[in-house]
Amino acid sequence: MENPSLSKYKKIWLWILDLVINVAICFGLLMLIEKFLIAPFDIYGPSMCDNLNFIKGECVKEYGEKIILDKASLYVKDLQRGDIIVFTPKFSDEKFFIKRVIGLPGETVEILNGEVYVTNSENQTGTKLEEPYLNEENIHNTKSFATGHKVYKIPENEYFVLGDNRGASTDSRSCFKSPYSGGCEENIEDAFVKKEDIEGKAWIIFWPIQNWETIDSPEYKELQKSSLEEK
Repeated sequence: MENPSLSKYKKIWLWILDLVINVAICFGLLMLIEKFLIAPFDIYGPSMCDNLNFIKGECVKEYGEKIILDKASLYVKDLQRGDIIVFTPKFSDEKFFIKRVIGLPGETVEILNGEVYVTNSENQTGTKLEEPYLNEENIHNTKSFATGHKVYKIPENEYFVLGDNRGASTDSRSCFKSPYSGGCEENIEDAFVKKEDIEGKAWIIFWPIQNWETIDSPEYKELQKSSLEEK
């Protein structure tokens, strides 16, 4: 006959084992979801104001809003112009940046007279982007910083990105480095973001709760026709 006390301990250990297995399964599922489907991300700095990290009417210069990244869609469709993405630049394996996609693979982006122009197979003479998401301080005021580069020819499977707060954003214009320390002068290839270095697309703002909203990508209807007459 089995000892009652041993039977009791056996049940306790089986219960503990079952709990550990279930916790491990849940943890594993969460890890898989975060790696391949969706993941939280803390936004740092003012580079995407006024569209992100803009809380109670002020542009937050440190950690502020929290968003959810959509990772799953990267496996089934290409990024679109206007998508906001989180990525690591070519020179860093650790630091994440968040910027807006402006130029797509194979296109040419030119910065001229405070405006951004895109040339591609459908718009072979170039088209000035209309960017209604920029605030009054930044619209018609995109500068090329201290670097001598104003024309960027984007390689295949790479992207050209800019922050919405153009005057306070370290982005493709300076190869994600300080524009006053050389920026793109030596390594123009670092101006672009490889597809495999993209962590995900900004999907939902979930904190602070009063800022909750889905993050939509703009349309660029002007790219349906070609014109550089305003240059």
